[in-house]
Amino acid sequence: MSIAIGASPQRRQHFIEIQNDRVKIPTTLLYDVKTQCNSTLNRLERSVRLLGFTKEWLQTYPEFSPLWSTPEEWRQVEYILEVLQPIAFWTLWMSKTRGITIHRIFQIYQDIFEHLEMQIAVTNGD
Repeated sequence: MSIAIGASPQRRQHFIEIQNDRVKIPTTLLYDVKTQCNSTLNRLERSVRLLGFTKEWLQTYPEFSPLWSTPEEWRQVEYILEVLQPIAFWTLWMSKTRGITIHRIFQIYQDIFEHLEMQIAVTNGD
């Protein structure tokens, strides 16, 4: 969807105009950048945040409707965000150059594993 919106200046401008007077700073969807840390997470977060605007944009450009995700796919995106957001937090925290010691790293890994186990339990209905 980000490519469909961004490939044409007119489509991109229309997407921005939909947001005018409704958000402080209008923006567009992000492209995935394979070499950028947390790129997929950032893209998915922005997609969820702009979901209503994207749906509204599709009313003007119905030829792109086949690109719209199904409700099941949006549930999967929400689940991916639940799993990845804490990991992204710890990744950024560990990238600090001061104050990181091995005992803190072990605690971070423990927190991440506990988070993942909790997500698995929720998914399995435990």
